[in-house]
Amino acid sequence: MLTLFWGVAIGLVLGLLGGGGGMVAIPVLIYILHYPFRVAVGSSLALVLFGALPAILLYWRKKQIDLPTALIMGLGGALGSTLGSRLSAFVPREALLWLLLVLMALSAWNMLQSKSKAIMASPSSEQPNRNRWKLILAGFFVGILTGLVGVGGGFLLVPVLMLFGGYNPRVAIATSLLVIGVNAAFGTAGYLDIIPRSEPGFLWLVLGSVLGSAAGFLVSFRVSESHLKKGFGLLLIGLILLLVLFPPMG
Repeated sequence: MLTLFWGVAIGLVLGLLGGGGGMVAIPVLIYILHYPFRVAVGSSLALVLFGALPAILLYWRKKQIDLPTALIMGLGGALGSTLGSRLSAFVPREALLWLLLVLMALSAWNMLQSKSKAIMASPSSEQPNRNRWKLILAGFFVGILTGLVGVGGGFLLVPVLMLFGGYNPRVAIATSLLVIGVNAAFGTAGYLDIIPRSEPGFLWLVLGSVLGSAAGFLVSFRVSESHLKKGFGLLLIGLILLLVLFPPMG
């Protein structure tokens, strides 16, 4: 039941914030299921993929996903995550772990510094002009990180979509989830040979992430955005300390 609980937590983070599930998933896979670091990275991508799907479908029904932009960024992300998953086999584990820690620290800082913003219900017809090349490059860069260390990159994608796409926070979160799903799908393909797909603990995590993602979508309309971000930031700080004090083996 502990793995189901943490699976729900991973899905909740995805559904609520449009990313961050991988940063929770990797420590869970390392310290609860005792996976080696690289196996945890690949398994995290699969968890993010399955966990993102329910929220993607629910946001799609609400017409809050900008499909053209998601496909543009997803194209860059697919190329990046495929490359990143291949490169990970040649990068020392210690370097990948420190890269993950830096990304988690940046995400925690961003969450703790962010202010609550008004959330609109649907894409605006008066969005600023979108720089598609910047969105493609951003998707590619985030995709490489996804393939290397198993994080979806939502903490980068959401601000990028708001800055270069002119989206309000809700649409940025929804569109980010679809891009994350694409990145995770292509990244997972690079780790299929080491993901323990039939292990009961991993399957409970997958089930929990699916349930949590749907719940996260529903709760997101009722919970203060600023409180959510601050809580997630504090959780990341705790996970960073865990990874530093008890570094993963293998």
